[in-house]
Amino acid sequence: MKTEKDLPPAKRTTYLKSLSALEMGNHSLVVSLLQPLVLEEPEFFAGRKLLREAQLLRSRGKSGGFLGRSGAGLSLGKSKAQKCIEAADFAGAISAAEKALENDPTSPQANKDLFEAAEALASKEREAVAPVEAEYEAAPEGDAKVEAARKLQSASKKLQAYEAIARFALETIGLDPKNTKAKHELGDYLMGIEEFEEASKVFEEILRKNPLDLEARDRSKEAAARRSMQRGRLDKSSFSDLVKQRQVAAASGEDKVATASESPEDLARQIYEAHEAGSPDREAARKLADLYFNRDDFENALQYYRYLSALANETDPGLLRKISDVEVRQISRTISEKESALEALAPDDPAASGLREELTELRRDKAEHMLDEARKRVERNPTDLQYRFELGEQLVLAAHYKEAVPELQKARSNPNTRTRALNLLGKCYTERGMLDLASKTLETAAAEIPGMDGTKKDITYNLGLVYERMGDKAKYLECMKQIYEVDYGYLDVAERVESSYTTE
Repeated sequence: MKTEKDLPPAKRTTYLKSLSALEMGNHSLVVSLLQPLVLEEPEFFAGRKLLREAQLLRSRGKSGGFLGRSGAGLSLGKSKAQKCIEAADFAGAISAAEKALENDPTSPQANKDLFEAAEALASKEREAVAPVEAEYEAAPEGDAKVEAARKLQSASKKLQAYEAIARFALETIGLDPKNTKAKHELGDYLMGIEEFEEASKVFEEILRKNPLDLEARDRSKEAAARRSMQRGRLDKSSFSDLVKQRQVAAASGEDKVATASESPEDLARQIYEAHEAGSPDREAARKLADLYFNRDDFENALQYYRYLSALANETDPGLLRKISDVEVRQISRTISEKESALEALAPDDPAASGLREELTELRRDKAEHMLDEARKRVERNPTDLQYRFELGEQLVLAAHYKEAVPELQKARSNPNTRTRALNLLGKCYTERGMLDLASKTLETAAAEIPGMDGTKKDITYNLGLVYERMGDKAKYLECMKQIYEVDYGYLDVAERVESSYTTE
């Protein structure tokens, strides 16, 4: 799909003006700037998405149904977009639907028209991609191969653009919390274009609101299974895609050389050819995966780590941990980007509320992912005390204190995790009101550390809080003073100690 860089200078300037207008809260100006641009550049998806955001923000507060309008969508006859679709004028249908959405951005009918037109164009592009892909496969290595890769990338971009528009239309209809049917249609469409991970999220969202939706439950399981199959293999087509990406990137100068003799393109081709020959090159795959990881290119790194893990039949704990780590880093980066975007907004900015909701969901996803991965590691290696500690730690972070206790009790037998396990175990007992066990556990942990390092400060502070809750003021202050003597700035220790002295 087209990006901002693909726009002519004048249109790029218009898009940048619209971004400024959105920041200033001038939603009507954003709409007036972007609607003509989107009509002229239908494949510029970022512009369409920004346009819809401005339309939605502008529509809030108006009287009527969902999002402040009558909800419309009712018509005495066929819409202009529908007539265009019947005439196979799908580009015209997209334009007509977009115009209908100007004052009613959540209109079910107009969005349905947009979906049908975009999917019809996507279907045509799928047919167009096939011969271009065959041309690429038949092209000899060298300039001809690179040129064929460019053509294929161009064709693929158009397909991606129309699929994105179709999906976006269904997502917009699904903004209505009462429209469960739209959510099902979105999930089904994502399954159809093999976006199994996204489909799984949609069906899981339906189930959170209605656990009795059996169809959503079945589709969620299917999406999860197909996602696992998709992740667990890097087949010929996946390798081809990666090789093509590297060839195009190298030709355009986007990829710098990894070493004096190996570029990502060379490594990708080497891995692909070895795979096709039936003798996978694990060393090259690991080298390329690590290269992308070090560049923070997590998407490509995951492709190759997952490939290596599939070769090991998902039994290599190091690779499984690496995959989990990269997935968490992806979520963390998205969280960081959203936090930066939120900081740039005024507290009362209408967009701030949506960002906060997104951040809450992302943080929940991250916590659930880390907890799920910790459980899987323990299931695979039930005798590994390090994994027991990590599971206990994640359970504490998720406030599952009762469930964390047996894991941390096992983990304290490991010298490498004993002190930290005791500290967390003390927290579990504290949170459950078992203060005598908490004080005993934290006293043991503190006694095993000779100096007042960071870990002992944390333990001693937690122990002091337990004594405070038990009403033992002398022991509480003694703990706080031990920290105060070596680190005045630790948490609120200085305030706690100094406030205990009375002045005449």
